[in-house]
Amino acid sequence: MAHSPKIFAREATGLVRDFSWFDAFLISSAVVLPSVWSYSSQIAFVASADPGADIVTSEHLGLLFTLPLAIVYVLMATGMPRSGGDYVWITRLVNPIVGFMSGWGFWVAIIAIFGTEGVVFGSVIVPDTLAAFGYGLNNMSLINLSSTIVGSTSDIFALGLFLIAVSFLITMLRPKIFTRVMAALFILIMAGTFASFFVLASASHADFVNAVNGFAGTSLSYNGVISEAAANGFKYVPIATGITLLSTPLAVLLFNGQNYSAAAAGEVKNVRRSMVLAIVGSLIFAWVVNVIGTVLSLNLVGYPFIQASLALGSKWPLVAPPWMPLFISMINHNIFVLTVVQLGWVLTFFWNLAAFLLVATRYIFAFSFDRAFPTTFSKVSERVRNPINATVLNFLLAIVFLGIATYTSFIGLFLNSVAIWSVVWFLASLSAVVLPYKKKDIAASLPGSRWSIPLVSLVGFISMILMAINFYFSVTTPSIGPSTPQADLLLGVIFVSGLAVYSVNYFYQKSKGFDLKLVYSEIPPE
Repeated sequence: MAHSPKIFAREATGLVRDFSWFDAFLISSAVVLPSVWSYSSQIAFVASADPGADIVTSEHLGLLFTLPLAIVYVLMATGMPRSGGDYVWITRLVNPIVGFMSGWGFWVAIIAIFGTEGVVFGSVIVPDTLAAFGYGLNNMSLINLSSTIVGSTSDIFALGLFLIAVSFLITMLRPKIFTRVMAALFILIMAGTFASFFVLASASHADFVNAVNGFAGTSLSYNGVISEAAANGFKYVPIATGITLLSTPLAVLLFNGQNYSAAAAGEVKNVRRSMVLAIVGSLIFAWVVNVIGTVLSLNLVGYPFIQASLALGSKWPLVAPPWMPLFISMINHNIFVLTVVQLGWVLTFFWNLAAFLLVATRYIFAFSFDRAFPTTFSKVSERVRNPINATVLNFLLAIVFLGIATYTSFIGLFLNSVAIWSVVWFLASLSAVVLPYKKKDIAASLPGSRWSIPLVSLVGFISMILMAINFYFSVTTPSIGPSTPQADLLLGVIFVSGLAVYSVNYFYQKSKGFDLKLVYSEIPPE
C-alpha cells in the first residue's frame, strides 16, 4: 500500500526477511516451551490450584480454546505482516489510542516476565538441578549448595541476572546467527525432553514407589509422604468434571506464546506458508509434547502422591521441590541420562527469554517507527540488522523488574499478566472481525474471503468470545491471575500509563507540526 516516506520514522524499516518458517516456529515454540519444564510446571500448577482436575483433559480443552486465536494470528500476520504484530492491526483497524494502550500493556507484561522467570531460574531451576545431581551422586556439597541458593535472595538475583544477560547477548546476534543458536538450544532441550519420556515410560509405578522409599539414604517413603500430608490437613481430591473445566484457563496459559512470532512477521520469508507452520505448528507440537509428558508422569508417580507432595509445601523433606525433574532423577541414576534431562531443563529458560526479548524489542521498534515513542528506538544496526537501542532498553528494564520480583512480592501479588494478554488477544480478534470491512483489499487475499461471513471474521468472533471468558477467569480466579482490588488498580494503571505515553508523544509531534493520526491512517512498510 502506498504511503508517504515522511509519515513514519523513515521510508523503510531497515529490517530484513531473514527468518524462515522454521525460525519463526522456533520463536513461537521458545515462548510456548514444549519441554520438561512445560509439562512439569503444568502438573504442579494444576495439581496445586485445582486438585481433582484431569490434567490431560484440561490440556485438550486448552488446545481447543487456543486454536481459534492461533488461526486469527495466522490470517492477520499473513494479511498484515508487520513488526509489532497485533499492535499494528489494532491501531489500524480498531482505534489508534486503544491499540497503543493494548500494545503498551502487552509489552509491560512481557518485560515483567523477565523478572519472574529470573526468580524462578534462581529459586527453582538451578537448585533443582544441583539437588538432582547431589542426590544422584550422593554429593552433599551439591545438596547443601542447592539449599543455600534457595535461601539467599542475592544468589537468586545473581542467577536471574546471568539468565537475562545471556538471553540479551543471544538476541543481539545477527538474525542468521540468532536462529542457529535458537535451533541448537531447541535440539538440546528436545533431547532432554525425549530422554525424560524414555525414563518415564521405561519404569512402572511400583518401580517409582520403591525408588522413593529410602531415597538417597533418607527416611522418605511413598506412603509416608501421603500420610504426612494428611496429618497436615491434606485430603486427596478425585478427578471431577467441574474442576477440570475450571482448570482450562491454566491450560490456555500453557499454550501462551504460539502466536508471538507474529510480532516479527515482517521479517519472515514466504509469510503465507511460514506463519501457518510457525503458529499452528508450534501449538500442535506443544500439545503433543505436554500430553505425552503429563500422561507418562501421572502413570509413573500417581496423582495422589503428586497432590500430597505439593500440599506439604515447606515440609517436603528434600531440598529440591517435588517436581518431575526430581522424580525422574529418583527413578534413573544413569549419569548420562540425568545430565541430558537436567541440561534440557536448565537451557529452557535461556531459549524462552531470548525469544521473549526479541518479541518485546519488536513492540518497542513498532511504537518508535510510528513516532508514538522516541524514534531512536527504531534505529536498526546495519552490521547486525537488529534494533539495538530497543533491545538495550528492554534489557535494562528487565533488570529493574528482576529486582522488583526478587526483593518484593509486588509482581506476584498484583501484576495480572493473564488479564493483559486476554485484553490484547480480544482486541486482536476484534481487528480480525472488522478487517474485511475496513481493508477489503487485504482481506480479499486471505483464505475464506468469499464466504458470506469471511473466515477471518468468523474465527475472530469465536476467539473474541473465548478471550472474554479467559479475561473473566483472570480477574476472578486467584490461581489464574491476582484477583484483588490492588491488582485491578495496577491493571488500570498499566493501560492508563500507555495512554499517557501516547498523549505526550501526540502533543510533542503536534508541536512539531505533525499529526500523529496520520501515522495510524496508513499501514507501515514491511
